[in-house]
Amino acid sequence: MSIQHLHPPQHLALAIALALGCADVSMAQPSADILTTAEQQEHLRAFAEAKDTKRQNANTSRKGDAKWTGKNDWVIISANAKFPGIIDGGGGKNVLRLDAAKHPILAETRNFMALQVAQGEWQHTGHFAGWGVIEPEATLLNTGRIDGQVGVLGKLDNQGVVANRVTVEPGASMTNSGVVNGQVHVRERASFSGNGTVEFLSVAGQLEVGPEIGAPSITQDFSLAESAELIYGVNADGGSSTINVEGTALLNNATLTVAGVPGEYIEAREHTVIRAGKIEGTFGTVSSNLAFMTATLSPTDTQVNLTYARNDVPLKQAATTENGQEFAAHIEALQPVKPTAPVPNDGPAVAQAAGARPGIEAPAIKPVEPPKITSTAPKPTGQLQTTQPVAKPNAAINALLGSDMMTAASAIDQLSGFNTADLGNATLSSIAPISSGMLSAMGQKNPGNVHADGQVWVQAIGNSGSIGKQLGSYALKHSTRGVMLGTDWAISPDWRLGIIGGKTQTRLDGQQFDGRLDSWHLGAYALRQDGPWALRLGAVYGNHDGSTKRHVLFNGFRDRLKGRYDANTQQVFGQLGYNLNIGHFDIEPYIDLGYQRYQRDRYSENGGDAALQFNGQTQDYFHSNLGLHLARSFSLDQGMRLTPRLSLGWKHLYGETRGASRQGLVGAGKSYTVEGVELDRDSLLFETGLDLAVSPRHTLGVSYKGETGQDNRNGALMGQWRMMF
Repeated sequence: MSIQHLHPPQHLALAIALALGCADVSMAQPSADILTTAEQQEHLRAFAEAKDTKRQNANTSRKGDAKWTGKNDWVIISANAKFPGIIDGGGGKNVLRLDAAKHPILAETRNFMALQVAQGEWQHTGHFAGWGVIEPEATLLNTGRIDGQVGVLGKLDNQGVVANRVTVEPGASMTNSGVVNGQVHVRERASFSGNGTVEFLSVAGQLEVGPEIGAPSITQDFSLAESAELIYGVNADGGSSTINVEGTALLNNATLTVAGVPGEYIEAREHTVIRAGKIEGTFGTVSSNLAFMTATLSPTDTQVNLTYARNDVPLKQAATTENGQEFAAHIEALQPVKPTAPVPNDGPAVAQAAGARPGIEAPAIKPVEPPKITSTAPKPTGQLQTTQPVAKPNAAINALLGSDMMTAASAIDQLSGFNTADLGNATLSSIAPISSGMLSAMGQKNPGNVHADGQVWVQAIGNSGSIGKQLGSYALKHSTRGVMLGTDWAISPDWRLGIIGGKTQTRLDGQQFDGRLDSWHLGAYALRQDGPWALRLGAVYGNHDGSTKRHVLFNGFRDRLKGRYDANTQQVFGQLGYNLNIGHFDIEPYIDLGYQRYQRDRYSENGGDAALQFNGQTQDYFHSNLGLHLARSFSLDQGMRLTPRLSLGWKHLYGETRGASRQGLVGAGKSYTVEGVELDRDSLLFETGLDLAVSPRHTLGVSYKGETGQDNRNGALMGQWRMMF
């Protein structure tokens, strides 16, 4: 049978061999016949289209061994196929194709010249004597042995043995923790990693090395193309991995990228990137995303070493907020000291992170000739390098120094503890329903035919709001639940006096911040009703048992911090109203003046190196409200009365409306000041409610009061029961 008309001339010899059966199956991939992955794919297509190829669909489970015919079989495993025994292609020239299947495990095989992993994630545990292709949508985990060469268009994880050449094509990846007894070629836009052994490694794409994934051991030569990128990482303990080459390492002006340093260390240490029998060339472009550290290469005839040291970029340059800049400016003294024994600097220094020096372009780095040395001290052969740590400075600051600019900006905000500055405003906002509830109780009127000397009332409070709503997830939200009990009595025809007590619990929620307030309230009020004029006065004292939790997490560093504090609040207010009494409507213009004060004691957080200590905080301001109350009563059956209510007003604040907190790292560094979100100078007040007099002496009511401005909001839902006596 001839298939010349189906295929290009360069594949004629193999096509004839497949058709006429003149090739020995056990030697279908001779070591001298090196094929490209594209040629391997073409051979698979030629075999599938040949007239004497018999397609065998294996899509059901079988017990024991499976053997196909003496013809040229194209065996396709898919669906529910399962083969616990040996898969034997039988006579002829045979190809095994793996599609998506429920049992993607390939064990022992016999009499197959090629393996095509077409779809799905497969594991090979046996011995395959032929060559293979891993297609773009497929993954192969090899824990067995493959004798022939392998072309990788998808993903190959080799934990076993590949006894021949491996080519990793563009867009593909290979991880090797096993052995490749042949050459590995990593094309441009392909990637390679792992701590396994290869005979020869050529990289034109990306090679990743790190203490977690290790570094390759190469028994012959190692070659980096100019297009190659070596990504070098260091772990949180300062450990790193070394590429060990028994032969020659050719660097060819490749790119070395120093990955961000995770964790709590940043002391100056030396890391060996490559150790070889001979080093030829040098790295061309050397880059790093580290913002505050400079990594310097020190090449020799047999090694390429890397050393980190603190640069002169100030920490505050990464800060994106005023609070972050304030924090960064006061912790410079906590940075680790520079090494006492300088490392030789004969190689190129790593370029600083983009943005570390805005407006300044790093000069091109020219390769330099490595210095000659007379001898080289023997190095350990282990993959992971570790060094004896020295005394560490603040671990949080160390992790910050090992960050890139973007991570550092987030880290500085987290470490600054900016939420504390808004505790005062959040607390004062959370207790606003106490004074408004007292005013509501004083504004209640008795039915015209009922004489009462006093009243007892109970209010249930549900309040929520946010400080800095324009900040989204960074806004400090608060929600309050509680109850308030009050009573008042007449001391003259015009005057009434009352007292209140209340218990509330408040939850604070911010960016990686939680808080709790357990509060008690005690107050007194007075009402003078002189015809249409009404004067309402009140004062409230609140005691607050507060707790905070902060979660700091960045660049491998994490800390959970807890704090407890005591605080108190005072509210004093007065309201003057005049009832116009037009028709059946109660229309009352009013003016309201008030004063609020917050005081918090000094406290410290418990936790790790990110813990802060806070000075005491005091905050106060005055306010005025100008508005209008509207109400109308409707008579119902059985003597009940329904009274809808509506109030609108404008609120203006006087004095300092932005909270501030003086604080610093526990036991280290200088104190700094963070400022919170400024409260709105002007805001809109609105209230709507409904009162139902179920009997001459008992009234039920529900109301909602809201306050909204440009940056802040607050809303309270309240229910009330009142009994007159």
